[in-house]
Amino acid sequence: MGAQGLALSTQVILPAALPAVISGLKQGWSFAWRSLMAAELIYQTLSLGTLLQNGRDLNDTAQVFAIMLIIIVVGTLIDLLIFSPLERSVRERWGFNNN
Repeated sequence: MGAQGLALSTQVILPAALPAVISGLKQGWSFAWRSLMAAELIYQTLSLGTLLQNGRDLNDTAQVFAIMLIIIVVGTLIDLLIFSPLERSVRERWGFNNN
């Protein structure tokens, strides 16, 4: 095919690696979200982690479940609004649809 240099990188290697890059970004988001929640438990500010800790300290089960639900909803929304459409478009471009 004869692609060399920049053309090889932008037209062959990058498009071929894009599905793996998107999967890595999705997994990175997951780890970052969990790390943020853990950091908020340590560093006391007005945040979801602090509210979760306060609910636990006060034995307020309703507050703990409400904050856990908010954390799950935010994580799921980011996945549904950002990563799912991006993965779908890459799968369609590469012809990996299961239809």
